[in-house]
Amino acid sequence: MKYIYLIGALLLVNIVASTYYCRLDMTQERRYTLSDVTKQYLAELDSQVFIRIYLDGQLNPGFSRLQRSTCEMVDEMRAQADVSFSRVVVDPHELSEREFERFNDKLADNGLAGIPVFETKEDGQKTRTVVYPFALVQVGSRQMFVNLLENQPGLSGEENLGRSVENLEYKLINAIRRLSVEHKPRVAFIEGHGELDEVDVVDAADALSAHFAVDRGAINGDLKILEPYKAVIIAKPTQMIPEADKYVLDQYIMHGGRVLWMIDAVAMTLDSLRTSPQTIGLLHDCNLDDQLFVYGYRVNPVVVEDMSCSMVPISVNTQGNNQIVPMPWHFSPLFSANNRHSVTKGISLVRGDFTSTIDTVGVQDERSPIRRVPLLRTSAYTRVNRTPIMATLMTIHEKADPAEFKQQHLPVAVLSEGTFKSSFTRRPIPSGVRNAERVDRREVSETTKMIVVGDGDIIRNEVRFRNTASPQVTPLGYDEMSRQTFGNKDFIVNAIQYLADDDGLMQLRNRTFQLRLLDKARIAQGTTLYKVMAFGVPILFVVVFGIAVVVVRRVKFSYKREAK
Repeated sequence: MKYIYLIGALLLVNIVASTYYCRLDMTQERRYTLSDVTKQYLAELDSQVFIRIYLDGQLNPGFSRLQRSTCEMVDEMRAQADVSFSRVVVDPHELSEREFERFNDKLADNGLAGIPVFETKEDGQKTRTVVYPFALVQVGSRQMFVNLLENQPGLSGEENLGRSVENLEYKLINAIRRLSVEHKPRVAFIEGHGELDEVDVVDAADALSAHFAVDRGAINGDLKILEPYKAVIIAKPTQMIPEADKYVLDQYIMHGGRVLWMIDAVAMTLDSLRTSPQTIGLLHDCNLDDQLFVYGYRVNPVVVEDMSCSMVPISVNTQGNNQIVPMPWHFSPLFSANNRHSVTKGISLVRGDFTSTIDTVGVQDERSPIRRVPLLRTSAYTRVNRTPIMATLMTIHEKADPAEFKQQHLPVAVLSEGTFKSSFTRRPIPSGVRNAERVDRREVSETTKMIVVGDGDIIRNEVRFRNTASPQVTPLGYDEMSRQTFGNKDFIVNAIQYLADDDGLMQLRNRTFQLRLLDKARIAQGTTLYKVMAFGVPILFVVVFGIAVVVVRRVKFSYKREAK
């Protein structure tokens, strides 16, 4: 009878477990628990979701962990959604030849390709496999590929895979959100004040178009013109901005608008050095200093030099032959990102050109209505040049003395969030403003945010054959000398996504899981003991347990025989 009760209890437990999903998360980082933002979004989802994971086959332990984490994340999301939410894992190598070719074509259309993995086994044999760390997310009839792998240069494979696991929730829920919305939010590049041309920012605009509807246009003093936009981009104005346009921008911010300012405080370009051995940097005023000062910023009229910098091609005469040699150019610094903020976490170094530093104005404490966060900083070896500045290629051959680069970690991009005061407080509405009677004037803003960058070229892509019928655009952040892609594009896209984010989904990029890696130094000293412990102890336990059972049974039955 007791066996019937036991079988019945097991059946009841299985029925309950198959009906109600439950898992106890006992990790310190709560890595198996979805954020409240994700839970709320999934609860409001009204379209079916299907996710096809292509990470399968002969995987090493790292990619196996990424596959397992992806499946577990999807299962967690499925438990929170009220609609059909399913997944399937596919091994691309098991597809037919025609299906595999079609699959690769789809990846290529999305700028993706298989990742070759080279490994050396214990016997010294080298193997090469191709993995596909991608997921195809489908919401209703729409679908898109998601790259599950983070591959930041300079990090080990374990660290990159760890970051990939950290970003799974953000990547998947962001893809679902993008596929669910009927209309993309709108952002705009401001024109009319000598800003960068459309071809100069075409790569950034193309990257932003995956998330937003991107427009360009002049303000022309119209107070209503910026209302449809979640954020606006001001990229390197070179002309004086009239008071009417400043007022439009001010009231746009007062009504909750978000702005990405990229300002050059010093007029100085590398192009001038192509026709002259030296160039002079002079103070550049685009009539924004007073407005930014009220918002809490001062873009200093200086240019930084940094020992952490990119290269420029220089012609060097060697034994009568001219050769092009890459040389460090301190006026093109490489900025480190703030890895504790969702805008810049996990991005590569960001390259600048003739960059100015940024000071924040006003006291920041717990009572302050504005919270400021530096996003990009110089390295530990920096020096500052005040205007007028002389830059010449003749000094590039001189060996830099670290003692001359005494300043360190100077902010060049700063985020501010909170409520801002109007820069037109106690001032009349400037002449030339249109539709002033149709917009309520405000002296204090709604809760909003803005980012100021002391470099207008941080968003500019190189353009070859500009004045021809077929100009060639170099990807933003790509350095032809080192064949390395810096994090400029990621910074711009993340910055606009953060500014336009009302749901808090960008905060998911801040999730951090502690990597508990093996001590490679101790492993290198010898692994025999660990192998014996890993394989011998379980076997020994089974043997001891088996002997103990036999001994107990013999003692038990011998006692019963004696009792009879």
